[in-house]
Amino acid sequence: MYTFPYSLTKTAPGDDLRMGALLRDALGHQGVGFRVVKPYRSLPSEYLVAQTDAGGPRVWIHANDCNGSTHYDIPRAGLMAVAAVVTDEGGTRFVFDGFSRDEARPVAQAEACARAVALFLGLQPREPECTWCQDYGQYPIHDSSTDAVLYHRACEIPLCVARREERAALYAAQLREPVTVGFDVLDPVLCTQCPYGNYRQVPGLDVYGCTAGCGHTVTATADSFPLLGEDSRDQRLTAHEGLLHIAEPAGVRPPF
Repeated sequence: MYTFPYSLTKTAPGDDLRMGALLRDALGHQGVGFRVVKPYRSLPSEYLVAQTDAGGPRVWIHANDCNGSTHYDIPRAGLMAVAAVVTDEGGTRFVFDGFSRDEARPVAQAEACARAVALFLGLQPREPECTWCQDYGQYPIHDSSTDAVLYHRACEIPLCVARREERAALYAAQLREPVTVGFDVLDPVLCTQCPYGNYRQVPGLDVYGCTAGCGHTVTATADSFPLLGEDSRDQRLTAHEGLLHIAEPAGVRPPF
């Protein structure tokens, strides 16, 4: 290896649509420490090398394009695969093999590679971060003239869609039994759109959003839900443990 292996070039910015920024951000999100290394003076190839400590195994991370070039910062449009390899007493082997994947999707390959490297290095892998909605699962729609928040829309980035489906299945499997608080019986309000989740207050706003992440929001008013008033049934909306409930005095509920 060249005696001064560190790169003398800079990673291209993200808006240049190259792989370097994706790989570095994905590794950073996983808490993986790395450096840029140029193994040979006469060759242009540069790699990201991840290592937990000076004596630990070194994972070499690079991307290949359709012309056969090897560099961690190739253009995304020409991406063929991302790979991470390690050489130790067991030989040289893949930590992540992007060549075996059906699609060379730059973001997906960068995130999968970073997760595999984190696992190999003994780190606790983290879920990828959705930069479109900051992992909130939905994003606000603003009024074009006043910039006020009109409503929220579910994030359609595949990462968030998968998380929403997983949460929906979890909520669908859970029982939502009424709870008694003081002299009141509280029934959790189910989302009227999914209907998997309950409703939890959106931080900073006087609205409640679906906990299953479908994007549906309501205001906590009697106009939002039909409340029964006949037969002396005194129902009202209330929040309990962060969730929206319909409360009524105990003893007035029908026995069926």
